[in-house]
Amino acid sequence: MTLEELAREKEAIAELIARYNYAIDHNDFQGWATCFAPEGIFDGMIGRFAAHRELDRFTAEVKKLTAATPHLRHYVTNIQTEVNGSEARSRCFLLMTSTSKESGTKVVIAGEYEDTLVKRDGKWLFTERKVLMDGA
Repeated sequence: MTLEELAREKEAIAELIARYNYAIDHNDFQGWATCFAPEGIFDGMIGRFAAHRELDRFTAEVKKLTAATPHLRHYVTNIQTEVNGSEARSRCFLLMTSTSKESGTKVVIAGEYEDTLVKRDGKWLFTERKVLMDGA
C-alpha cells in the first residue's frame, strides 16, 4: 500500500468515526447501526450490544441515558489507525458532554475508543467499538 493509499484509508476511517458521532448525537439510531458490520459489537458505558440485532435494546438504553443527560455530544481527538489490508485497528480519545439550561455543559465521559474495523464493499465498518472510560 502506498503512502497515498494509506492516507485515503485512514481518512475514510476518520470519516466513519465522525458519521458515528453525528448519528448518535442526533438520535439517528439506524444511521448509528450502519457504521457497524452485520456482526458488529458496541461495548460502552450502557452495556454491550450487537449493533444490528439489538438496535431496539440499544435505542432504549440511550433514551434512558439522555433523559438524565440531555443534548449529548461526542468529541474525538488523536485518532491513531493501523491498516492491514481490509482490516484495521484504531484508537482515539473521547470526551462526551451534556448540556442543559439548569446545569450548563458538563463532561459526562472522558476516555478512549478502541476499535476493530473491516473494509467490505469499499466501506470501512466497525466490527467492535469499545469504550474505555477513564477511572472505570
